[in-house]
Amino acid sequence: MAGRTRTIETGVVAAFREHESALRAFVSRLVASRDDVDDVTQEAFLRAFNAEKARRVRRPRSFLFTIARNLVLSDFARKSNQLTESMADLDDLTVLDDCKVEAEIQAEESFAEYCRAVSRLPLQCRRVFLLRKVYALSHREIANRLGIAVSTVEKHLAKGVRECSEYLDRMHK
Repeated sequence: MAGRTRTIETGVVAAFREHESALRAFVSRLVASRDDVDDVTQEAFLRAFNAEKARRVRRPRSFLFTIARNLVLSDFARKSNQLTESMADLDDLTVLDDCKVEAEIQAEESFAEYCRAVSRLPLQCRRVFLLRKVYALSHREIANRLGIAVSTVEKHLAKGVRECSEYLDRMHK
């Protein structure tokens, strides 16, 4: 027995070992790439593990899934903000002639308005809308990824198009 070290498995470690495949499946419905699934799953574990060092985690499985969901939502919000900010940053335009610059500015402003319209959609509707319009996933792929019916995907897309159009119409009146 001398020389052997006993390691005590914490609640988070045990929950992660037992539910890793379910956690990965959950994350894969929320993100676009396999690399993102790996990153979010690992980051969720690390954050839960570190949090458990400071205090006891009562429901480690729920804690892991909540952290994973929050990581995806935070990343989504960050990327949405970056997209909006990059559209607003017009300082890097090369001035070739006034007509081209004016057209570019108008296009940038239109795109920024469109981004604002999309950001106002309800969360699930926005996810469906972006998976279709940005990532070009099929209705079936979106349904599988989010764990919803294809008909629900179609309803969310229709709602997204309608609400974005209405928002843009109100902005141009």
